[in-house]
Amino acid sequence: MLLAQIARAGGRPLDLGIARDRLDSLAPLVAAGLAADVLLLSGGVSAGKLDLTPGVLRDAGVAAHFHKVEMKPGKPLFFGTRERPDGRPPTLVFGLPGNPVGSFVCFELFVRPAVRRLRGLQNAEMLVSAVLLEDFAYRTDRPTYHPARLEVGDGGWRVRAVPWFGSADLRGLTGIDALAVFPPGDHKHAAGARLPVVRLE
Repeated sequence: MLLAQIARAGGRPLDLGIARDRLDSLAPLVAAGLAADVLLLSGGVSAGKLDLTPGVLRDAGVAAHFHKVEMKPGKPLFFGTRERPDGRPPTLVFGLPGNPVGSFVCFELFVRPAVRRLRGLQNAEMLVSAVLLEDFAYRTDRPTYHPARLEVGDGGWRVRAVPWFGSADLRGLTGIDALAVFPPGDHKHAAGARLPVVRLE
């Protein structure tokens, strides 16, 4: 999935393989990836005993700029940079969640815009306001980027949230072209209400 997202963003993906939950497996792959313009990792960035990625990145000289974002899915997101000795711009390092939908969403919101800027391109306007087509009740403790479909109707954008069962539900991404942004809390969103929506390229 991530290899396809990188290619769609205009990058040239290099698959470093799968690291095991051991320092001697993860550290050499991180070292190899730091030679690139962007190093993208998925998994191992949360707070569990085997979430080794932040420590390995720190030991490799990566300066952390943030770790954990108030969003759902994708809370464990890590971002840092590492200077390169040849004077080129620093390597951008993204540690994405291991859950597939969290990884997908974090790529679209954080990595794709960065890749476009590295290519010298302006980022298209991602956020639009859209009218909700159906009543939708949703409870969440963090701002949630919910898989959705956009369409154009009289008066502008309209959006429909699709069935989705959390960060592991990759099936919920099938056929989507947007992420509807729901605020934290227990809300009954009525048809006709306006929501911020992230358009996917």
